[in-house]
Amino acid sequence: MALPPGTLLSARVARARLSASAVAAQRARELRAAGVDILELAQGEPDFNTPDHVIEAAYRAMKAGQTHYTQVDGTPELKAAIIAKLRRENGLDFKPENVSAGAGGKQVLHNALMATIDAGDEVLVPAPSWVAYADITHYAGGLPVWLPTRPEQGFKLQAAQLEAAITPRTKWLMLNSPANPSGAVYTAGELRELAEVLERHPQVWALADNMYEHVL
Repeated sequence: MALPPGTLLSARVARARLSASAVAAQRARELRAAGVDILELAQGEPDFNTPDHVIEAAYRAMKAGQTHYTQVDGTPELKAAIIAKLRRENGLDFKPENVSAGAGGKQVLHNALMATIDAGDEVLVPAPSWVAYADITHYAGGLPVWLPTRPEQGFKLQAAQLEAAITPRTKWLMLNSPANPSGAVYTAGELRELAEVLERHPQVWALADNMYEHVL
């Protein structure tokens, strides 16, 4: 999107673009509204409504007055619950200062990349991937570097492939397991192989997007 000379908008806005999944989902809504019987696979929308116990908990919290400003990275109670979950389900121990809660995965990814990416920095993205990784990198001024994966390898990034892709400008590796859209799940051994590569390149950080960890 090119902006006209003298516009109020920043050059960053010119890099913003509607994701392919959002475009496809909107087209599906239009076709459905026109009477077309369509199965829409563009977005990861659950096929169930918010569970009743979640609605009730939100209602009780609002009735109790929990509708005011909190600390921006999460209340102590929320952080404690996140820490307990990671210890119980993942065997990981964190302190409250290691935890920052956001309004959703996309916001957290956006915050992380906007805070760390300078113009020309590279973000390694195993492909196929969720569209937001490349879109947010592009918006932040970075360069998404696609690392194609192969069906015969379970659509998983290989350690040698990762090693070959790292340059002095590499800042992040995106790891999504279970992966969207392939469904690939890395084993502990495969993750160790990737970690051994990253240990040789300490300037590269890994961003583990595990939002589908219970969808196997």
